[in-house]
Amino acid sequence: MTYSAALAGVVVTLLSSALLVASRPAAGDPLSSARAQASQITAQLQADAARVDVLSQQYEAAQANVQSLDNQIGQIRSTITADQAQVQTDKTNLRREAVNAYMSSGNDIGIESLFAAGGENAALSSEYRSEASGNISNSIDQLNVAQKALAAQQQQLQAAQAQAQAALNQVAASQQAAEAVVASQEATLSQVKGQIAALVTQQQAAEQAVQHAKFVARVGSANLPNLPAAGGASTAVAAAESQIGVPYVWGGETPGVGFDCSGLTQWSWRQAGVGIPRTAQAQYDAIAHVSLGALQPGDLVFWGDGTGDIYHVGMYVGGGDVVDAPQTGETVHVQPIWDNGLVGAGRP
Repeated sequence: MTYSAALAGVVVTLLSSALLVASRPAAGDPLSSARAQASQITAQLQADAARVDVLSQQYEAAQANVQSLDNQIGQIRSTITADQAQVQTDKTNLRREAVNAYMSSGNDIGIESLFAAGGENAALSSEYRSEASGNISNSIDQLNVAQKALAAQQQQLQAAQAQAQAALNQVAASQQAAEAVVASQEATLSQVKGQIAALVTQQQAAEQAVQHAKFVARVGSANLPNLPAAGGASTAVAAAESQIGVPYVWGGETPGVGFDCSGLTQWSWRQAGVGIPRTAQAQYDAIAHVSLGALQPGDLVFWGDGTGDIYHVGMYVGGGDVVDAPQTGETVHVQPIWDNGLVGAGRP
């Protein structure tokens, strides 16, 4: 297989696989189908990455070939320069030998009389003519050889240049085609991941609504009035809400930079002049507990794993909502209280 054919085969394979992934229909549950499609695209990208590696190696080989041709072109140009110099030398020699052939060798006999048809100098004239003819003939032969060599080298240069350009064009086109395929697949994968994220968000919202409805049923809607925070709690709530949009950072406790759940509640209550422990578990153990039906803005709400361990805390802001730093990848925000894992509440 030729180099060009090998490159073309790789690119065709990449294009075919991309079309196969893009045309594969989704069916069944939208989230499951989107995840399956993402998995398929990811697997195809991994396979294509291996093919692109092969293409890259072939590209490097083509570059080496082009470099070799460039070196040959340089050598040919040097040869042409030498041939041109030889042609010029031969022309100069030819002119000089032609003049020398018709000149006397130190004699003051005129050229016309020396090369006259007859006379006493006829033998000498014949000798010079013979010598001049031989020298001129040799120079003409050398000139013809040099000119032929020059023409051949020029043709070789043109062929080498065309070959180098063709190789460069081929590898450049193949490289661009491969990159376009990978970029297309990555764009498709990004789109599918966006669909997955949207579907997951929808499912989470639906689940959150169910969990909040369970919480409301558990405590009764009458026990969740949307009242303003009082006293130091108002300062704590205002402090927590001032950090809405700040990223979740594990172990974070820096305003404007990042918080984890207990870091946010500790910092917020510190702004009200109240000190509480650092971790959610320690906060739950340290503060006075209140019933969920008696929640007031500023109270802390806790979630656990069912074994007695507390893993999350948020600050109640009224209306059945808490402000909290949920988890990695999210930001501080207000959301409805959910029932799953809900342990209880406390008041600093």
